[in-house]
Amino acid sequence: MACIRPVLPLALFLCLCCAATATAGPTEADERVDAFLDETASLFGPNEAAVTSRLGAPRERQAVPFTSPHDDATYEIITLAYDGLTVSLYSMDGGARQFFHQIRATSGQVCFARGICLGTHREKLAAVLGQPEAVEDNVWRYSDMSGYNELTFTFDDKGVINAMTWTAEAD
Repeated sequence: MACIRPVLPLALFLCLCCAATATAGPTEADERVDAFLDETASLFGPNEAAVTSRLGAPRERQAVPFTSPHDDATYEIITLAYDGLTVSLYSMDGGARQFFHQIRATSGQVCFARGICLGTHREKLAAVLGQPEAVEDNVWRYSDMSGYNELTFTFDDKGVINAMTWTAEAD
């Protein structure tokens, strides 16, 4: 019994620390990524009409039905293809509600928020968003707290962004 008593305060302390960590709010990195995601989306507008107003008519427009496994609502994913840029939106209620699914840039003069553009050096991206949460070869990944929204940047052999993707996955 005497051996157990010193362990009890330690166990209680560890439980309290774990509970505090589990209820802790977003980190500075989470907030930085969330803000960047929002700022990038606002550059393109809130819906398809705003995107086409800012970018012009797409080279191609495709609408594909999408059904979430979590509800009975039927959505569409609308994809607008431009040279070097693809913008996809979830569309609900006959287009009355829309939000971004993906923005992918692979060529041209495309920028995301805070001056992060194709051709930006890795060091500038790190200064803006911090170190990535995952690195695979020449790809840096950042995601928000939910894990459903992600930024992906691909670099060439000189450390320059040659592709960038903003993705929001529907639950």
